[in-house]
Amino acid sequence: MPVNFLNLKPQIQALAETAISRRSELNQKRTDCLALLMKHADNLILLQKTVEEASAQNKGLRCAVPVSETLTTHKSVSLPAPVCTILAADGSQINPDPHGAVLYGLVNVGVFRMQPGSGLAPEIKTFSKLIYDEDLHPSGELASEDLIALMRDVQEREILADLAQNETAPLVTLTDGPLELYHEPRNEKDFERYFKQYLSALDDLALNQVITAGYVDRPRADLVVRLLELVAPEHESTERPFAGVTDLQLFESILNPGDRSAVFKLQSSSADAFANKKALHFFYVNVGNTGQPALARVEVPLWVVEDPQAMTTLQSVLVEQSHLAGSRPYPYPLIRAHEIAVVKMDDHNQISEMIEQELLNNGLPPSFNSNKQSHKQHQARGRM
Repeated sequence: MPVNFLNLKPQIQALAETAISRRSELNQKRTDCLALLMKHADNLILLQKTVEEASAQNKGLRCAVPVSETLTTHKSVSLPAPVCTILAADGSQINPDPHGAVLYGLVNVGVFRMQPGSGLAPEIKTFSKLIYDEDLHPSGELASEDLIALMRDVQEREILADLAQNETAPLVTLTDGPLELYHEPRNEKDFERYFKQYLSALDDLALNQVITAGYVDRPRADLVVRLLELVAPEHESTERPFAGVTDLQLFESILNPGDRSAVFKLQSSSADAFANKKALHFFYVNVGNTGQPALARVEVPLWVVEDPQAMTTLQSVLVEQSHLAGSRPYPYPLIRAHEIAVVKMDDHNQISEMIEQELLNNGLPPSFNSNKQSHKQHQARGRM
């Protein structure tokens, strides 16, 4: 049965009316929050102590912690970017389908390598890993989508760490999304095993002093906003006086094209697992143009933050490579890595057919989709 648009129309009208009033409310909150940021721009020690005290009371506190730069910092970019090597990795996956003819998973990682200004052609590599047997049934149960996603994140990082050993500095490695893993922390031993592999790969990158970063496009985070809420006068009466305001809305008025913000440390329960040189930090960068800002959050480990030249190189690479994407700025190497990694439906079907054929070759009986899946496919063909 099709969607009931008669039911939806008044709901959509109500949504639009609510959005107008909510925008006015959020604009006022943003103004108040920005004023508080300006007021406490230099009060780094006070803010650090405030977070320390608050986190002692609330172990799940998730916010920004200022490090050494004022909150209003807007460091301009230095272009062109220095000569360097860029490795960008992105991954895709096939989650196991209990209703499919064969049960398996797949992680596919694409890597794009380039040396801007060298005149050398970029290189691409693909790494495909089939997930079956014990990896598919850890602890006797079917691997969840979260666990498959963690396998993908681990493989991306391990591949970059392995390739980095054959590169010369300066080397910049980029991945899409944060360095922090939202699949963690978990109590299950299977998650813990892969998470340890992830941390080990970061250690290898640190050992080679690789400028590694996670790039988050159009972030919805409110990490700096939550920091400011801790010192807001309204904090005593309401826990979230600036609820709905994002960091992006704050820094759009601070960062000119090419600028990066101050560097902040990430305060969160899961970030505690990233110890010592792996301690997670982040900054915002405006990779857009005049009149059309485009802000991203960039997560970096401590070893990158401690190297001023590495930070300068990373900022210039991100801005320069994002400009290559035209009116929709986004780092070109990550665009290419995604194109390489994506598993299309035809690929998915071919992998399934290859597995089915190999099973037949080994004397196993033919496999079929579940009755439910067969009816779904039949209905889909009928609608076409």
